[in-house]
This record gives sequence, structure tokens and C-alpha cells, in this order.
Amino acid sequence: MALITSMECVLPRPDIATLHQQVSAELSKRLLGGAPVLPMSAEDVLAFVMAGTANLMHGFVTQALKENDPATMCCDNLVVYGARRGIDLRAATRAKGYVAITGTPGAAISSTIRFVGESSREYKLDPGVTFNPTALDASGGAVLRVVATLGGSAYDLPAGAALVVSTTLPGIDLDATVVGNGITGGSNDETCEQLRARIVEAEASGVITTNGAWYLQQAQRFPGVTRVCFDECEQCCDPSHVILFPFFEGVYGNAVTAPYGVPPGDVLCEMSEWMFGANAGHGEGLAPFGITGSFEAAVPTMLTVKAHCFQGCPAGAGDRILTALRTLVHASTCVGSKVCKEQLRAAAYAAVGPDACFSTVELDFDDSLYREDAAYAYLACQHFLVVNSVELIPTFT
Repeated sequence: MALITSMECVLPRPDIATLHQQVSAELSKRLLGGAPVLPMSAEDVLAFVMAGTANLMHGFVTQALKENDPATMCCDNLVVYGARRGIDLRAATRAKGYVAITGTPGAAISSTIRFVGESSREYKLDPGVTFNPTALDASGGAVLRVVATLGGSAYDLPAGAALVVSTTLPGIDLDATVVGNGITGGSNDETCEQLRARIVEAEASGVITTNGAWYLQQAQRFPGVTRVCFDECEQCCDPSHVILFPFFEGVYGNAVTAPYGVPPGDVLCEMSEWMFGANAGHGEGLAPFGITGSFEAAVPTMLTVKAHCFQGCPAGAGDRILTALRTLVHASTCVGSKVCKEQLRAAAYAAVGPDACFSTVELDFDDSLYREDAAYAYLACQHFLVVNSVELIPTFT
């Protein structure tokens, strides 16, 4: 009879003709005294029936083995297998994000406002949040959290994508723009093969462990988040409690305009519950059981740069220095960072080029700075650096 091979745990399918020959030989030997089994005789029919039974049993055994392994079991059994282990088949999810609108200052924003993109895909105000403004601000603008009306990845849009306000509202312009990190998170109904891949991956990984990079990566998925960081200050931190500082640049101000990407408290509470759950440490959010933490609001530390120019300052030097320093600070620092002063001064020189010579470049930090020495300025915990302005001071002596 067929045996399980040593190289692969597979039951070879037994051949009916081979089985018939083996059974016929046994019947000839044991019942007929060595006489051959004649075609269509009772012994011949019995041999075929037994051969077919053995062949059929192979199918039952093979299928039973397959249905014990999530990598091979059928879809219906896979759904049950995953659900018993807390891994459910996912339905389509709706994309979420932020949209900027403009119009007449103070114009009312109705809760029924709708936005339309390509192929008539529609978006509405996210009913799950309470922080959407109800009117345009004094500058005639507003940023709204929206959600797709239907699930599906087709509703995902990148930052900068154009939408049209399809609801006629007095004082609201028709043009709208996707801001932040785009409208994200939309997915189609999960297929059995996608569920299978998640189950196999979960069982292969065993107990979930996380590190700092994991939290940063997950936080970047939240609607509107453009960057997120941990506190790097000298006097932090509690290693048993994860604190993250998210920025929504282009949604709540930007890197140079207040509030500099720092979201309001309602958003931070929503993010904290999303990541850590309503009951800290119970594993109700994305973070594993036993992990506590929160998302917090970062606080700006303002920097004024004073450049003393010999023989006057070149035209446009202030704007060039301001742009260069803001780019450097945004790219190389975050919350609680230590800032190399000479790097700031070097960036100021590079921005102006050989046309200017500075007697000194003063770096005037506000009172929130934790401390400084000859080389570094050390930001306080929860603080991030904002280059507020550049002053050019001509020196002719």
C-alpha cells in the first residue's frame, strides 16, 4: 500500500488498477488456492470494490489533513478557524482624511456638506468626530475631517487631490483640496486568501512585540498625520509608558504657521483611544496587552535669528536665511531635540552665499528652552523648535 514519503508529508494517491491487482492476488492466494481471478467473477468485482474504497478513503484522509492546516483549509473552515482565534474576515472600510475649503469669512458649514471626486466618488463629514468647525474662520478657510460614503480602496486620495463641493452652501467655494497625509484607510472586502495570509502570519509571529519604530509606523496611518515623534529631551522618559507627539501639517497650520501642525485635544484623545484603548493596558487598541501610553500636544519653542552683516546685507537675504533654517529644523529636529548651533549658523551662511559676511549670527531662543551650552541648545520636554523670524542688522565698522 502507499506510504507517506519521507521527504514530503504527502499521501500519494493510490492507483485503482494497482490496488485491484494487489487485492486480486490476495484473493487468489487465500480463497482460490492460487487459481487466477477470472474477469467479471465475484472475486474480480470484490477486488474492484475494495480498490475503489481504498482510493476514496485517500480523498477523505487528504482532505482531513488539509482542513487541519490554515494554509490549505477551505474558505468556510478558514473563516471559522480565524474567528475562534480572534482574527475575523474584514469587511470593506471607508477612507478618511482632511479636506480644506475656502469662502466668505464666517460662512456656515452645514453638516450635510458633500464632496465629490473622480468617478462621482462622494465624501461627507466624519460623523464620528466632534471637532469639525461649523463655520469658516476669519481668513475664509476651514479644514474638515471627512469620510467616504462607501468602503473601498478606490476612495483613497493623495494630499493635494482636488474635490468639488457638491452641496450648494452660501459663501462656500466649489473647490476643495485634500490636505494632511491624504484620504487614506479605504479597503475592499477581504478575500479568503488575504485572510489566510494574515492568519498564517499571525501564527508564525507568535506573541506580538513592539518597538519604537512600530509605534511611529502605525501612527503615520492615522488620517491627517504628516509626521510623529518621541520625546528626545534629556530628562525624559518613562519607558513603561509610550508617549507620541503627532503633527498634522497642512491641516492644523503648517511648519511655519500656528499651531504648527499640533492637533487639538479632541484629536489627541481619539488617537490615544485608537492606539491604546479606553482602558489603559487592556489591549483594546493597536498596542499589545499591558502597554500604556498616549498622544500628547507638542509645544513650540520660538527662535529669532539676528544676523549682523558687514557693509550691509544683500537684498532678500533675510527670506533666504529664514527658508533655509526652517527647512533644516523641520528635517533634523523634533520634540525635545538638541540643536547644534553651528549647523544653524552654517545654514544661514550657505543660504546667502559669498555675497555676505556676518560679524555674528545670534540665536535668540525664548524662555522655554531647557538649557544651552557653547555647542548645543537643548529643547525642553514636549517642546519643538520653530524659527520665528530673521533680523538683518547692518554693521559698517
